[in-house]
Amino acid sequence: MDEGFIIFVVLAFLFIYSEIRATRSKINFLENKIDTLLKNNGIVYDEKLHVPKDVLTAITLGHKLKAIRLYRDQTGASFKEAQEIIGRLVKDI
Repeated sequence: MDEGFIIFVVLAFLFIYSEIRATRSKINFLENKIDTLLKNNGIVYDEKLHVPKDVLTAITLGHKLKAIRLYRDQTGASFKEAQEIIGRLVKDI
C-alpha cells in the first residue's frame, strides 16, 4: 500500500511539473509574440503607465525601498521582479 501511494505521489508530481513547464512555455511564447507585434507596429510600451501612482511618488521622493514594497503589495510581484522594475524606473527619472 505504501509503495503504491509513493508511486502515485511521484507520478502526480511529475504531471504537475510538466503542466507548469508547458504553461510557462506558452506564456513565454505569448510574451514574445506581443513584443514582436508591439515592435513591428511601432508601439512603445511604457512600464510607467502600469505602475501605481503612489509607487511613482515614492520613487520621485527617493524612497526606493518603499517603492519596491508598495509595488510588491499592489501587484503581487516577487522581490526580484519589483527590484528590477523599480531600478529601471529610478534610472529613467
